[in-house]
Amino acid sequence: MVAGLIWLSAGRADAQAPITDRNYAIDLYDGVAIGDTTLIGMGGAGAANARGTAGVLLNPSAIAVRSTTDASSWSVDWHLDVVTAAYSSDYDNNGETGSGGASLVTTGFGGRIKNWSAAVTGTVQRTPLAGSSLDATATRARIVLASWIPSIGLAVGLGGQIGRFEVGLDDMPALFSISGNGLIAGATWVPAQQSFRLAASVDTSIDGGGVESDNCDPENCNGYILPDHVRAPWRFVTGASYRFAPTAWNQQVPGPFRDEKALTVAADVVVTGATSNGYGLEAFGTQTLQRSGRHTVASLRGGLDYEWKPGKLRVRIGAYWEPGRFDSVDGRFHTTFGSDLRILQFRFFGRRRARLSVTGDFASRYRNLGFSIGLWH
Repeated sequence: MVAGLIWLSAGRADAQAPITDRNYAIDLYDGVAIGDTTLIGMGGAGAANARGTAGVLLNPSAIAVRSTTDASSWSVDWHLDVVTAAYSSDYDNNGETGSGGASLVTTGFGGRIKNWSAAVTGTVQRTPLAGSSLDATATRARIVLASWIPSIGLAVGLGGQIGRFEVGLDDMPALFSISGNGLIAGATWVPAQQSFRLAASVDTSIDGGGVESDNCDPENCNGYILPDHVRAPWRFVTGASYRFAPTAWNQQVPGPFRDEKALTVAADVVVTGATSNGYGLEAFGTQTLQRSGRHTVASLRGGLDYEWKPGKLRVRIGAYWEPGRFDSVDGRFHTTFGSDLRILQFRFFGRRRARLSVTGDFASRYRNLGFSIGLWH
């Protein structure tokens, strides 16, 4: 869902009721594009296009999709990206004006030996809860084992994700924390000598129960009635991508870099399940309930990636629909952009290139900006 412990808090709506008991669940919903600068710049569409550890945030098989310039028997990959939506006034599209949005750090490390690959990714997202002095922090880790099946051009990946959610008062110890886990699986079809790719992935739901609160009574924790559960809904993603270039996409090419003008088009459909008895996180800060996740929702995402100056400059644009998650709050349309600029070239176990990347995501009451420094692939 970049990178892709991937989560988004949900908040208050028009119809609110005071919290009077613990019979409710916090709905953790990924409604906006979350991931690395490439994924966000292409409107969140990357199930069939994203590779390496950043791709694992969306599709567990991505780590097994070998770069077309990688002819060795082994390789390693890593990423580190920082994005911030601090300039948003309604980060979670709950219909209420708040004060800023979430900050997200995603990182990962993975490797391949022949046709087997493994990766570990981590995501830390911190969100201030409007109307209170509370902050919510969600931490997720994904552990994936993947394999490349060359006879049919198929990458498959299986793994699990572990999530921990905390709500605290400024820099004081957390009011409560809650943990859970789920399964993830994905596949990417890369037919040889063709220029298209197809992919699909699924995340099971994470139902965190057993609230941990060592410092207070869950029925009255510094004036807050704590939730009985925190739930992240199941997600299904399917996508396709096509590359327009002088040579076919899915083939090995000589040299460490594939410097040619190329336009890559990607499109995804993201379906997210309902959350039983789910309510918004931001409303928790004011001890009110706003219904969230009553229905399964779908998001259509698409983007373009153009290598404008081969080996020097790539530019991206994208768009997607963020469906409404809260009762009486409509969805909203997002536009995105991004760019990679090669900043230097050097030798370190072969020829390497460093790049500087930026990205942005804009919608009504939503602003998300990010940057990344890494290697040019």
